Amino acid sequence: MVTPLLSVFVITYKQEDYIEQTIRSILSQETSFDFELIVSNDCSPDNTSAVIQSIMSNHARGSVIRYFEHKVNLGMYGNFMFALNQCQGKYVAICEGDDYWTDSLKLQKQVDFLEANADYEVCFTNIRIVDAHDVVTKPILIKDNRKTDYERNDLPIWAPTLTRVFRNRDFNSLPSAPGLDTVMLLWQSQFGRIYFLNEITGAYRKHAGGIYSAQSEATRKAQILITDIVSLTMVDATLYSKYFGMIFKKLAALRYLDLELFRKNKMRVQQTFKKYKSNMNLFLIIKIKLCLWLVSLPLINNYKMINIILIKVLNRLFIY
Repeated sequence: MVTPLLSVFVITYKQEDYIEQTIRSILSQETSFDFELIVSNDCSPDNTSAVIQSIMSNHARGSVIRYFEHKVNLGMYGNFMFALNQCQGKYVAICEGDDYWTDSLKLQKQVDFLEANADYEVCFTNIRIVDAHDVVTKPILIKDNRKTDYERNDLPIWAPTLTRVFRNRDFNSLPSAPGLDTVMLLWQSQFGRIYFLNEITGAYRKHAGGIYSAQSEATRKAQILITDIVSLTMVDATLYSKYFGMIFKKLAALRYLDLELFRKNKMRVQQTFKKYKSNMNLFLIIKIKLCLWLVSLPLINNYKMINIILIKVLNRLFIY
């Protein structure tokens, strides 16, 4: 069997209502090259497997699908890494099991760009947002006049996971974090630049059954905070100020949203500070100590306005 130029992988769990649309949107891609489709089902208790097997049997291009059905739940990270490691192509593309692509030339455009630009590692595009019934709730996600080229110092950025095409590498050293897509992009930035193709090529489905949608705001903030802490392992000391600024902004928000989560993550931030302190200059050490004191002020939990002011102070001290 000839190794395909590109591998697409889909991880799925309890998505029987959406997985067919996802797979069909991938199989409808018009390319001048061969591609394979890896579908990894994380022990879904519904009819997801039956839907996938029906497509494999009845679709004209069903033979490009390599299907894996796990008998034990691996969790999102485990299933993601399993599927990623099955990819054989020079390039890899991702599409989650409840999202779908809307441009039949998506893969061709992105692979053409990466083939012509060896110094780029990842290419991503714009998307629209839809609800559970395919009603468009946001026609275009990225509306600002965003630049097209990014390097490590520009990260983190919002680069929709379902649109990414990137060079296949040994991903076994990829750190685990709640925001795996954020950490992955940062990890990839060590190999090359990141390109934004400002065209709508897919639809992100926001629905009650989605993992992200089901989380509380406090949980989301805490997970981003943890992701930022993990990201520190991949950046040099010149970026510590930026990342600690982002960490403190999430910590300040947690104080207002969930006091217990705030306390737990404040301890995590203190431990992180001790870990990286020896690589910091005196000015940054003073700023971090000051902010640890500021976010602990009792008034922050009672007055939203003080929290807003604190965020502005953190922006000025660390980021902007």
